[in-house]
Amino acid sequence: SAESSRKTRPAPRGTASYQRRRAVKACQVCRARRTKCDNLKPSCSFCLKVGATCIQSPVDLSSFDPASLKILEWLDDLEDLMRSTSLSSGEASNKTRVVQISGPRFDAAPSEPTALSMVLPPSMEEIMSWACFQGLIADDPDSSDISPCQQSHVGISAQSPVSALGAVDLEPLRVRHLLDNFFNYVHVKNPILDESATRKVVDSTVLNGVDWSPESCLSLLICALGSIATPFEPSHATMPGTAAYTSAQSFFQAAQKRIGTLLSSNDIISPQCLFLSGVFMMCNFQPRKAWRYFIQSLAHCQQLSFLSPRAQQLYCEDAQDHPFDSLHQAVYWSAWKSERELREHIHLPDFSPNDHGANIYPTFFPTPPAPRADGGVPMNADSEREQTSWYFYLAEISLRRLAARIGDEMEGLQKTHISRQTFLQAAASAVSLYEAQAQEWIASLPPVLSFDAPVEEDDVCRFVLRGHAINLFEMIYWPFLSAYLDDSGLDPFLLSLYADLAQRALAHHHLRLIVNKPGFQHRHHGTHPLMSSCSRSALILGAAAISNRRPLDAVQPRVGRPLTMPPGWSEAVNDVIGLLDFWSNDTKDFDKIRHLL
Repeated sequence: SAESSRKTRPAPRGTASYQRRRAVKACQVCRARRTKCDNLKPSCSFCLKVGATCIQSPVDLSSFDPASLKILEWLDDLEDLMRSTSLSSGEASNKTRVVQISGPRFDAAPSEPTALSMVLPPSMEEIMSWACFQGLIADDPDSSDISPCQQSHVGISAQSPVSALGAVDLEPLRVRHLLDNFFNYVHVKNPILDESATRKVVDSTVLNGVDWSPESCLSLLICALGSIATPFEPSHATMPGTAAYTSAQSFFQAAQKRIGTLLSSNDIISPQCLFLSGVFMMCNFQPRKAWRYFIQSLAHCQQLSFLSPRAQQLYCEDAQDHPFDSLHQAVYWSAWKSERELREHIHLPDFSPNDHGANIYPTFFPTPPAPRADGGVPMNADSEREQTSWYFYLAEISLRRLAARIGDEMEGLQKTHISRQTFLQAAASAVSLYEAQAQEWIASLPPVLSFDAPVEEDDVCRFVLRGHAINLFEMIYWPFLSAYLDDSGLDPFLLSLYADLAQRALAHHHLRLIVNKPGFQHRHHGTHPLMSSCSRSALILGAAAISNRRPLDAVQPRVGRPLTMPPGWSEAVNDVIGLLDFWSNDTKDFDKIRHLL
């Protein structure tokens, strides 16, 4: 009929373009229980009944491809884990959850407040000042007042003239190889660029020549990092004096001639270039200069629109993403975590190394890139690399958050327990909770990063995550090992209550040397921090061995029963000496420690 002919027939489902209805998704508690969720707001019926925190995703996920859905689902699980361990946002940063002290209680006599070095792992300088090492450190008038991170570097200086290094070589085939190196071995740990767009920028620089534009600066930095980037294996080909090392310095110096023009720019390319400059400095064992670049990159990020109060409010309410948020958030997070990590290792007069609490962490996770249009097509190697990169990125950030929260709580215990004995009691009662949180994080890792795989099969991403996980366990067990190694004056019987925890701590210091050994000769962003943490573990193993040799009636008597040294510990310490010797032509930062070991 005429009336029916006027009605518009709906387009076939396969070709229609229409607003899809939001996919209903169970809250995280119901999803974990595999039960139906009624999605009531703000809490579903089941969570309301049992008093659980109901976490529901407000994002329309119906148009996302399976790979992006998997990333977002994993991110949801991580956020759930983090929320379950976090303190209330309204509490002051110096408060901590109440820890019920189980086991025997002792009325300890009043004593001096527990020092922070008894609560959290101290610096290498403080460890070297321990009484057990006195007399072992050779008097060196040239280095006695210089800390490891303040000594000079023997690599080519950042102020070396370009003429002394040679002109940059932008031959197309060579640049393509450097690009591949960069994205395969550097960018995978900090995905701050869009690979397709960046390759076009570099290709344009090669075709049109290097000018003074931000794009040329970025291209030169990528080539510099690509010159010294290698697979996860010994980096013999990038040592000082090699062609690759010299070429990298040439590219970097050419980029630095152009980076000054970026300091007044508002483009996203400015913090990207500053961050990559910091990465290059880390690869060249110059952490203080790297820190300058990271903090400048972070300063440039402060103007990004997603950090505005209005954008943060929208994120908390609806989590709707703008198209540019992914790269903006990525460079912000990379600069933020790199600056914070370095601040813990270098001593700066106006920046406290203890300013690391969970309360200063941004409230959001970085957003993975939007799904590509060809979501149904199987992923190629580049897509798989991008996915792995984001898995790693989110896992590392979530672990840092967890470590910051546990560190906050341990400092809170220090402030609320007057004596060291009562602090140790409270900390011991919390250990099982901290261990469970760490194991939850490990269990949440996707298969490509799972710790179930043998250490020998690790790529650089899994290798880095294993190292960070050991850092967390070191912090959890440190108070108990510290009580054994320093002159605590604790009653041997009371100290013996924590022998098992001290033994676990010692085992993890040995484990760190075993797990990190495959990367001892690999040059990357984290090599200098790796040398620092492994040196600390080697010193602590040495201190434990010295403590075990003390007779009970010595001037500095051994406290409590001796700890059992891990099998093969001395060979592992010798491996650390080899690690420091291998990089001695790149940095003199660890010479004093190497001689002490």
